[in-house]
Amino acid sequence: MYLIIDKKTKAILHMSNSFPGEDKRPEEIFPAFNAATMDFGRSPDQFIPVHFTIENGVVKDLAPPTAPPPETLAQARDRVVRGFTDASVAARQLLIPDYQIMNAGLGMYDDDRVRAIRATVDAFRDEVNRLEAAAAKAKSIQELEAIKPAFPTAMVKPKPAPKTK
Repeated sequence: MYLIIDKKTKAILHMSNSFPGEDKRPEEIFPAFNAATMDFGRSPDQFIPVHFTIENGVVKDLAPPTAPPPETLAQARDRVVRGFTDASVAARQLLIPDYQIMNAGLGMYDDDRVRAIRATVDAFRDEVNRLEAAAAKAKSIQELEAIKPAFPTAMVKPKPAPKTK
């Protein structure tokens, strides 16, 4: 947004929209522009802040930046649980890529391999469930941050298949 103000009173004399890549001179925007009595600036946004100044042709916001509100326990819990889920999927994919899970479901692997894949996926699911339960019990953000995952680092040995006669 282009802006022309009176130097003495700081009153806005003219405003007009700007477009990306466009760089107009003050006289093109406001034919009555007088550099001795007027300041010309361009805002990087399509609005003018309530309290501003023009420095080197750029409209600067004078309001101090506002800090975001502090994170609540519920927000922290959601963030931490989402992080556990994402970490679980990433760690599981390193051990068992998705295509192997699909192949196991399609019956392309022998029973021992399918049981190992199932046991490993179940171990990841159980760990995420444990982490979610621990997060639900946490009474503070510090307690949430202290929860550490213990995802499997190798394929889980499945229980032996039941013997058939």
